[in-house]
Amino acid sequence: MKKMFYLVICLFLVSPLWAEMTPNDISYYTEDYPPFNFVQDGKKTGFAVDILLKMFENLQLKKTIKDIKVVPWARGYNDVQKKTNVCLFTMTKTEARVKEHGFRWVGPVTSLNSVLIGKTSQKIKISSMEDVKKYTVCAIRDDIAEQIIVNMGYPINKVDRTSNALSIMKKLMKDRCQLWSYGNIAAQWMIKKNGFNPGDFEVVYPLTEVQYTYYAFNKDTPDSVIVPLQKAFDELKAKGVIDQLISTYLK
Repeated sequence: MKKMFYLVICLFLVSPLWAEMTPNDISYYTEDYPPFNFVQDGKKTGFAVDILLKMFENLQLKKTIKDIKVVPWARGYNDVQKKTNVCLFTMTKTEARVKEHGFRWVGPVTSLNSVLIGKTSQKIKISSMEDVKKYTVCAIRDDIAEQIIVNMGYPINKVDRTSNALSIMKKLMKDRCQLWSYGNIAAQWMIKKNGFNPGDFEVVYPLTEVQYTYYAFNKDTPDSVIVPLQKAFDELKAKGVIDQLISTYLK
């Protein structure tokens, strides 16, 4: 009986469950948010995807582009809060997200700012959030731009929430909503790539100062994951690789 007991103990000690977590143990989730991360012609692409693949290469991980999953933002955001083995990218780092969820971060990848976009022909003029409340605002569910307008006082039950930007652009053009809350860089990209006339849209109100995007991890993700990934990121940044990858998408 004693031999059996010691055998069980030894099995537990060598079990992978007891091994230190590494970047190889992480599930990497992203969303369709060009030019950061998106699907084009059935292939995952975007500068945040390219940077992550370079980090895998730097660390000689077993991970490939097949290990990066494109999911709706709301699903990824829920999973990264609940699971220690999930990375969600790219996520805007805000004081509220740090305080409420304690995410851990690798980056920063790049900067952006959230804005309200309207249809140019509507000639919407906004000087305060009180003005915004007169209009219907479309936003992606759980996206940072939705959280920002709600935190600024816009009623959450009045937000027209959806899972993708294309449906929002169509609603704007059909006058089914008046404002689109989104990141400025991604909005410009989506408008052009989906065949809309950029002149039909205009930024009517800035929501934030410059913010920064990161690869986000659950608050309980150990240093054995975060430290090597940050080191790989910093090395690529120092060599100019990251800036070069970003610039190819922003031309």
